[in-house]
This record gives sequence, structure tokens and C-alpha cells, in this order.
Amino acid sequence: MSKQEKHKINFFIDKEKFETDQAQLSVRTLLVDFAKEDPTQTTLALKHGNDIEKFTNLDQLIAMENGMHFIVYHNTPTPVS
Repeated sequence: MSKQEKHKINFFIDKEKFETDQAQLSVRTLLVDFAKEDPTQTTLALKHGNDIEKFTNLDQLIAMENGMHFIVYHNTPTPVS
């Protein structure tokens, strides 16, 4: 690996594989730039085995690790009566 080449981190959002050279990414960046989802309509979650950690703060930074698996939950709007 050359000095200019950054370490690539592979991660998944809903079974789709992505790659970054950033050590940290915000919840908003993962939803908007990678998953192409509307952050006002979705919630990002990280799957650890059988555990799921939801991220509600869009500005929260996530330390990226190789092989991370994220899930996008679609928030269903509540009808107003």
C-alpha cells in the first residue's frame, strides 16, 4: 500500500455494499450520500449479531469498521385525523 493510498473500509446498508476511506461518517451522510434515503423519512440502525442499535441523531458520528451492517427503517407517517 502506498503512502497516498488510504485504507478502504467496506460496509453494507440493506445488503448493498459500499466503500469509504473515512474513519468516521455521520448518520446523515450514510443515509443521504450512500443509501440515497430521505433522513426525515428513515432511521439508520446498526446490526451487531442479534442486536440492533438505532441512530436518531443525524449528526452523530459513527466510527467506521470493516464489515459493518446497517439497516434503513422507513418511518411510516401517522395519519392526522
